[in-house]
Amino acid sequence: MRYIVGVDIGGTFTDCVVLDRAAASGVVVRIGKALSTPPDFQTGFVDALGAAADMHGAALPDMLGDARIYHGCTVGTNALVENKVARVGLLATRGHTDTIFHMRAGARLKWMPSHYIAHVARQTKPAPLVPKHLCAAIDERITFDGAVLVELNEDQARAAIRRLIDEGVDAIAISLVWSTANPAHEQRLRELVREVAPAMFVSISSEVSARTGEYERTIATIVNSLIGPPMRSYLDALGGDLAAHGYRGDLQIMSCTGGLIDADHAAALPVLTIGSGPVAGLIGAANLARAAQPGGTSNVVTADIGGTTLDIGTIYQARPLRRPTASHGQYEYFVPTLDVRSVGSGGGSIIRAAEGVLKVGPESAGARPGPICFGRGGREPTVTDAAAVLGYLDPDYFFGGRLKLDRDAAERALAALGAQFGMDGRQTAAAAMRIVNSQMADAIWLTLTQQGYDPRDFILYGFGGGGGVHAAAIARELGMAKAVIPLSDLAAGWSAFGITASDALIALSDAVSMASPFDAAPINAHWRSLEQRVTDRLVAQGVPADAIRLSHHAELRYALQVNQVPIEVEGGVYDAAAVARMVTTFEREYERLYGKGAGYAAAGFQLTSLEVRGTAALADVDMAAIGAGEAGDAATPKGHREVHGRSGTVLTAIYDGARLPPGHGVAGPAILEFPDTTVVVDERSSVGIVAGSVVIDLNPIKDA
Repeated sequence: MRYIVGVDIGGTFTDCVVLDRAAASGVVVRIGKALSTPPDFQTGFVDALGAAADMHGAALPDMLGDARIYHGCTVGTNALVENKVARVGLLATRGHTDTIFHMRAGARLKWMPSHYIAHVARQTKPAPLVPKHLCAAIDERITFDGAVLVELNEDQARAAIRRLIDEGVDAIAISLVWSTANPAHEQRLRELVREVAPAMFVSISSEVSARTGEYERTIATIVNSLIGPPMRSYLDALGGDLAAHGYRGDLQIMSCTGGLIDADHAAALPVLTIGSGPVAGLIGAANLARAAQPGGTSNVVTADIGGTTLDIGTIYQARPLRRPTASHGQYEYFVPTLDVRSVGSGGGSIIRAAEGVLKVGPESAGARPGPICFGRGGREPTVTDAAAVLGYLDPDYFFGGRLKLDRDAAERALAALGAQFGMDGRQTAAAAMRIVNSQMADAIWLTLTQQGYDPRDFILYGFGGGGGVHAAAIARELGMAKAVIPLSDLAAGWSAFGITASDALIALSDAVSMASPFDAAPINAHWRSLEQRVTDRLVAQGVPADAIRLSHHAELRYALQVNQVPIEVEGGVYDAAAVARMVTTFEREYERLYGKGAGYAAAGFQLTSLEVRGTAALADVDMAAIGAGEAGDAATPKGHREVHGRSGTVLTAIYDGARLPPGHGVAGPAILEFPDTTVVVDERSSVGIVAGSVVIDLNPIKDA
């Protein structure tokens, strides 16, 4: 295919990055942006495709006729956040329907804000994902070793299914005790549901999350069913729209595990798509760090600053960090994901007065109505309004001149808000900018320190629509030496670009319950089974068998401790020595996470899960070649304008970022303008183009 297309839907904008691999000058990359169009997100998707086609000088049907599309889908995430989910019924083993209401006390608070955790008296359980009257108890029982202790009562099951359908459920989740050891009863229940209601969306826990841990596995299955119908409707509508515009290829969907899956897989297991957009940005950053390594380090923290959220990812020694669980509010569930954490700070974050202080976010103006300066009906000032008032953004060149900003309207709104604090519009904007930068820095500091890292050992990659505006200020507050805006203007659509650089990935796991000393024979049996299933799934997705790379992973814990730690281990055929190396790897990682002496080897070890991941390159994007870019020819400013900051009003040099020569250093204060990215550099920093990226040195050097 000539064109590789990556599309990521954000809260405000839908980004489309298109790589033309047959251009006369080599690979040419262009960004198309359009406003997101909730609830019909497919409309904004097609609008962004059209904008990208225009940037390439191609008609949309011609481009789509020779293209492969990869998509970071946020429909499931948005459905959960906005509570626009399906009505779900739960089928569970008798005596176990209350598991989801009991929850886990510690895990329930794991991902909550610190101020909520501190106020114990105010803590409450969240609303149940499935109300009790939609939970049905089924007579059956599988034992831990997969034996059938009590046969499935099919007559009772049919009656329960009919009752749930009469109650108006849109989807059914099935989670039975020890289905990870023997899924036969879950599979039969799914058949019974389809006998009664063939079109009903059904999730079974042994396929959604084949891991030991009844509560987390059940929650994963329920979440999958909650978003299943809206995801299926969206993919059907999108497929129809794409076909109408000439697309005949398969649609690949980004997953939270860090790779691409086909649309049918995503429709069956939509839980894998939650948070996939930010994950794509992290994948792209890791690929770039390995290819270019601006700043000479492979330790990177990513700040994806969009209109609604700041999404934070960690890359240590050039590899993105993962975690074995995901969360929805206070509900933690078993789905492996790259470790991306989100907070409500972005360009659309609303600036308000509350309890006598100025606050920024977490509420966002989103795409509709958006910031006041967009002129689309917004009434509350946002961070983007503040950036326009401070002079960071050129009202006539925002979005490459495609959207004119009403800076006067933004300043009037900020002045009205700040009057109660004795501040004018510019002072209010400056205060709001300091607040939001500090909030973002605090969130990144917490993310890194909770994982045992020192922020000063990292460089910051700032991308998304607001990455260039905020990156230097955040990095300076964290004590970092450098901030990077990756591949210059591509940073504005970095998650979409990251999707184009992602591999196909299938990750399958087996629940294991083994106590040390471990027998290598059953471990080998699991490895061979998992390897075959992963390979078969990828081949069915159109991947050649000889292109598949397999990696092996295990999860262990100390026998008398609760923390389960995932590790990457060697593949091949295991013997006693290989088993011993696996245990040593676990102990080393456990000590890194929890401190020296935290483990208790004398109690023995428990092996709880084995996993095989299969990956294969699809687009084979050459980061180094794209990073080389085009040589700039303009080292002088294109103009100057007043910028208002912490040190007052400063006449600031404005550069055309696309024409700044590689290797040429510019002393701050300065602003680099690209069609879709604006980079703000304060007077204490310098900036230059290195390997196609904008690198901000927070310890200035003289221009050579």
